[in-house]
Amino acid sequence: MKKTILAASITAALSLTQSIAFADSSDMVVTATRTAQTMDETLASVSVVTKEDIEKYQYKTVAEAINGLPGVTISNSGGLGKQTSVFLRGTESNHTQILLNGVKLATNSFGAPQLEHIPLNQIERIELVRGPQSSLYGSGSIGGTIQIFTKKGSGKLTPHFSVGFGTHDTKETTFGISGGDTSTWYSLSGGYTETNGFNSCDGRSGVLFIGCFATEPDSDAYRNANASIRVGHRFANNIELEFFSLYSEGESEFDGFFNTTDFLQHTFGTNVRFDVTDTWSIKSTLSQGRIESDNKGAFATSFADNQQDHFSIQNDIQLNEQHLLTIGYDYEDDKISESAGFTEAKRHSNAVFTQLLGEFGENRYQLALRGEDDEQFGSHTTGNIAWGTDLSDTLRITASFGTAFAAPSLIDLYNPPFFGFATSNADLDPERSKSYELGLSGQHIGINWSANIYRTTIKDLIALDASFVPQNISEAVIKGLELEAKTKLAGINVDGQFSWIDPENRSGGPNDGNVLARRAEQTFALNANKSFGDFSLASKVFVSGRRFDNAANTRRIAGFTTVDIVGAYKINNDLTAQVKVANLFNEEYETVSGFNTDGTNVFFSIHYQPAN
Repeated sequence: MKKTILAASITAALSLTQSIAFADSSDMVVTATRTAQTMDETLASVSVVTKEDIEKYQYKTVAEAINGLPGVTISNSGGLGKQTSVFLRGTESNHTQILLNGVKLATNSFGAPQLEHIPLNQIERIELVRGPQSSLYGSGSIGGTIQIFTKKGSGKLTPHFSVGFGTHDTKETTFGISGGDTSTWYSLSGGYTETNGFNSCDGRSGVLFIGCFATEPDSDAYRNANASIRVGHRFANNIELEFFSLYSEGESEFDGFFNTTDFLQHTFGTNVRFDVTDTWSIKSTLSQGRIESDNKGAFATSFADNQQDHFSIQNDIQLNEQHLLTIGYDYEDDKISESAGFTEAKRHSNAVFTQLLGEFGENRYQLALRGEDDEQFGSHTTGNIAWGTDLSDTLRITASFGTAFAAPSLIDLYNPPFFGFATSNADLDPERSKSYELGLSGQHIGINWSANIYRTTIKDLIALDASFVPQNISEAVIKGLELEAKTKLAGINVDGQFSWIDPENRSGGPNDGNVLARRAEQTFALNANKSFGDFSLASKVFVSGRRFDNAANTRRIAGFTTVDIVGAYKINNDLTAQVKVANLFNEEYETVSGFNTDGTNVFFSIHYQPAN
C-alpha cells in the first residue's frame, strides 16, 4: 500500500506541474547500424544509459542499469555476482548479442556472456537496441543488441577515486586516470568490490527443481577485482589505432549444486580505422574474449576455459550526401575446454554483410543483408529493412521487418549426462525468427514520447522439457507494446516507460498457449531527478508484473514494486558524497523461483575528481 501511494503521489505531483521543457538528445551517438548515427537519425528502437545516468542513480551492475528500460526483463539467482539473465522483448536470454567497444563479449557454454561479472564502474555508456540484428551481428541477435563502451579519456590528465560501503558489509573502491586531446586519448582504471551478500536460497529447497535444492542458510559472498585500459591515437596519415582491455576476476559463493565459483573474464582487442579518401573509410577489429571458471562443490563440473576469437573488416563508402554503403566480413572462432569432456568443443563461422543507409526528402531507410556460414549448421541468410518519415516537424513514423537466427549453444548440444540422465540434445536445430515493428515518436507540449508495437515469430525455439533436456519447440509468438516518455517539469527531469509482452508457446504440445518462462508480462518504470544547488535527489519506481518459472506455468512468480532513492551532496568542486537506499519499502520478491533478492539496503560513497 505504501508503495502504491508513493507512486501515485509522484505521478499526481508531476501531472499538476505547469512548467514544461524537454531535453534535446540529437547529439547522442548510437551504433544500431554499425555506423555512427544520432538518436534522431536512427530507425531502430534504442535506449542509452550514460555515465551521468550511472552516477546519478548509483547503479551497481549492468543489469540494474538496464532494468526498467522498455522491453527488458531481468532474472537473478540470489544477488550480486549470481547468475543474471536478460530477456529482451520476450526472447531467450541468449538471444541478445552483447558487445564491448564494438566487439562480441565471450560467452559461457550456455551461449550467453556472464553479465553479472562486468564491472559497471569501468563503463562509459550502454546502448540497447531492440529488435533483430542478425543481419549485422550474426547468431544470437534475435531480441536485440547491447553495446557496452568502456571509459574513454579526453581533456587534461585527470585522476579519479571513490570509496564506498554499505549493507552486508559491502565495500567498493575505484581509481584511475584519464585524458587526451584531438589526436590522443587514454583511460586507465581499476576497482574492487566485496560483499558478504545474503542467503541466495529462500528455504523452499526441499521442493524438487526449485531453487538450489539444498538447505544452506548462510550468506553467499562475492568479490570482484577489475581493471580497464583504453588508449588510442590518430596519426597524421588518417590512420586511427585503439587498444582496449576489460578484465575482472574474483569469487562468487552459491548454495546447492556447487558452493563457490572462481571466475576470470577478460575481453581485449584492437581497432584500426583508415580514411582511404574523404568518402571511403576502412575499420578492422581483432579481439579475444575469455571466460574461465572453477566451480567447487560436491557435484560441480569445472569449465576451465571458454575462448572466442573475432576478426572483422568493414568498409564504409559515402556514395553521396544521402547514401552510405557498408560492406564487411566477420570471422568468429569458439572453443571450450572443460573437465568433463564434451564430444564437440569448438566451432567457427564466416560471414559477409552489407548495408545501405539513405534518405530522400523526409524519408529515411535502411537495408541490410548478411550471409553466414556456420561450421556446424551451414549457411544462414538474414536481413533487415526499415523505413521512417517525418509526418510533421514533431511527429515521425517508422516501420521495420527483420529476420534472425541463433545457433544452439555447446552445452545444449554436447553437455555430458548427469548421473546417467541426459542433459543435452545433439539433434537441436538453430532457432529462426521473423519480426515486424511499427513505431510513432514525437515532441509535443515539451514531452519527448514514443510508442512501438511488434510481433516476433520464432521457429524451433529451444526450451527445456519436463526432464530439463533442451528441445526445439515448433513455434513461439511474441507480441508487445512499448510506451516511453521524457520531459522536464519545474526543474525535475522525468522519464518513464510501460512495456507489455505476450510471449506465447505455440508448440502444439501440453504447454501450448502457455507463457514462456521467466518473462514478466508487464513492466513500468518512473525515474525522476532534480538538483538543489549543491544537493541533488533521484528516485526510481519499478513495477514488474507476474511471470512463470517453468514451461508448464505451474510455478507462478508474483509481481512486485521497488522504490530506490539516491541523494548527493557536492562538498566542493572536487568532492561529492552520495547515499543510496535501494528497495526502500523492503519488498520481498523473486525473479527466479526459489532464489532470494535483497531487501532494504543502503550504500554510502565518496567520489573525488578534480574539476576541469
